[in-house]
Amino acid sequence: MASPIPAPYKILITLFEPLLAFSGALNALLSPTTLLSATLPTISYAPSLYPLFTQQAGAWLLLAFHDFVTLRSAEYKDDVRIWRHTLIASGISDAFYISSLLQSMGAGLFFNPARWDVMTAVTVVTTVTPFLGKLCFLAGVGLPKTSNERKTK
Repeated sequence: MASPIPAPYKILITLFEPLLAFSGALNALLSPTTLLSATLPTISYAPSLYPLFTQQAGAWLLLAFHDFVTLRSAEYKDDVRIWRHTLIASGISDAFYISSLLQSMGAGLFFNPARWDVMTAVTVVTTVTPFLGKLCFLAGVGLPKTSNERKTK
């Protein structure tokens, strides 16, 4: 029986996003000044902020774990309910992260690709793309009508 989870969602959520989250966590721990200048350019780095980057790394590693391990596990990889619950949680996290980008960049920069430099483009695209994928999944786009049932063997 085919999986009720379409391949594009599996690629986006269980491969692309955990790699982004893991690399973000490494960046937060190893190069917080780079991460800060790319994501919150209106804030200057100070060593006293480092614990916040440690917290951010922990949150991103949690998301990476659920995307890469939980949603790939034999027991849950085809369970749309588990996917929905996991994506609701990470979608909430994404919404707040995107809100922080909007607060720092301002809507004029965030919504105007013509004004983006490379770092802004990477930040916005790699944040918004997975978020939109999650919203599509949660809206049922591309899922079979019976996708609310767990796949049986």
